[in-house]
Amino acid sequence: MKSAITFHSKTYEQLFYTARKKKNYYELVYVNTGTALIRLGKWEYVVSAGEFFWLPFDSLTSITIVPNAQIAHIAFSIRTREDLPTQGGFVSQTSLLNALIAKLFTASLNEQQEQRLLAVIQDELLLATFHTDVSKESMQVNNYISVLSDQKTTNESNVISAEMALMLKVREADKMRKSGAKDVMIAKRYFSDDIQAMNSSFSIFL
Repeated sequence: MKSAITFHSKTYEQLFYTARKKKNYYELVYVNTGTALIRLGKWEYVVSAGEFFWLPFDSLTSITIVPNAQIAHIAFSIRTREDLPTQGGFVSQTSLLNALIAKLFTASLNEQQEQRLLAVIQDELLLATFHTDVSKESMQVNNYISVLSDQKTTNESNVISAEMALMLKVREADKMRKSGAKDVMIAKRYFSDDIQAMNSSFSIFL
């Protein structure tokens, strides 16, 4: 990380997810459009458009990004001189914080201008409060993931959107595929033995 604070935004055209690992830097995630799922502790939190989520240094976390979501990642090096928050979670929003992130997305900035905005965002984080309240939507998503892991039947797919349910199924199936499982076993577990349906679902999201 060349600068102590860096900004990066991206539109993810396909399903993107990471394995759980400890962070070696601090990160502020902002969802501009679409949805992300961020795991912190035992929960995956649904982070919707317009929401900020803070991930402290050394936190054990993973992220899943729904196709076509636009996400901003602001990374803070451990070299920063400020004592950044050690509690993770959703960030209390202020009009200034919202204005700053909007300018980072829309304005044509040189490096010095961008760094000045990022420094103010850092100041806002030092004053912010954080929470890890589990929303109804997050609870439903976690219940569905648990059901997929335990290979049980569920009504949760009738509660969360069909697209979210299928995306989670594809994510878990792709993890299984990357671990070396054969297609026939993956299809049996997640797609009722239908390999064609499995491949079709992969082509939609991956």
